[in-house]
Amino acid sequence: MKRLFYLLITMLSFLHTPEVFGMWQGTGDSTSVAADSISYWEDGVTFNLNLQQVSLTNWAAGGESSIAIGATVEAFSNYEREEIVWENRTRIAYGVIRNGDQSNRFEKTNDVLSLNTKYSQKFSEQILMSAAINFQTQMDDGFKLETVAGQSERRRVLISDFMAPGYLQASLGLSYRSKDNGFNITVAPFTGRFTFVLNDSLSNAGAFGVLPGEQIRSEAGISVTGSYKTQIMKNIELRTNYNFFSNYEKFPTTVVNLEGELNLKVNEYIQSKISSQLIFDEDVLITRSDGTQGKEIQLKNVITVGFTLSF
Repeated sequence: MKRLFYLLITMLSFLHTPEVFGMWQGTGDSTSVAADSISYWEDGVTFNLNLQQVSLTNWAAGGESSIAIGATVEAFSNYEREEIVWENRTRIAYGVIRNGDQSNRFEKTNDVLSLNTKYSQKFSEQILMSAAINFQTQMDDGFKLETVAGQSERRRVLISDFMAPGYLQASLGLSYRSKDNGFNITVAPFTGRFTFVLNDSLSNAGAFGVLPGEQIRSEAGISVTGSYKTQIMKNIELRTNYNFFSNYEKFPTTVVNLEGELNLKVNEYIQSKISSQLIFDEDVLITRSDGTQGKEIQLKNVITVGFTLSF
């Protein structure tokens, strides 16, 4: 814990430089900026709404009616001036589906709350010293249907909740970026990773790697994070994000989080997305359909067509 505490103090000291205070206090030649109409900020927001409905009445081939709805909000705000680069990104996504008639429940299909900020000091246009904070959790309860021995019906079991889990990763390291092909990578040998399980029942069960009865697990290790973006062809864009973390006490065992997204733009307002996410964390035991638990690769694949607004 002391190592993590010193790491956070170092990061805060790194962030509180005169240049950062200058951004907020307006230091520098403000008259020149006003005269030249220079903006050092770049920001934007994208909202995506997806709807799907299948209605079957007396359908001889069989099947089941369903309705699904999902929404995603992504926002970024980046600052770059002289030797300073400050990048901020937020992603909120939520989706539900209901199979059958109105007597059935809506079940969650997507639930993400992600906040990221990274402050960098340039050594050159490609090499930077970076301090980053990444936070991720969910907004709603998560359930899994389990078969109870000796019973024909399955029961809904709570397996996740808001801040159960929640992940906070703070890191300090070197970054490389290439503006030509949209590739960037950060290697941070000073990384603190905190896992939160604030739901009492999940905490008592020792879910997500915390000790039974504990609500926070702290780790010190090394992380490798980054992203890659490229235009495959007109109106088709590929985006990837990756995050690898290895606890020094368990090195080289690594927590893996990979995301890939293929954006197919029909026009300014209609867009299709094909996204996949792979997670592996040996401290997270997955409950299988037969009720047993073990280490498993987590996979999520989503294909959506919906309305998109960008501003």
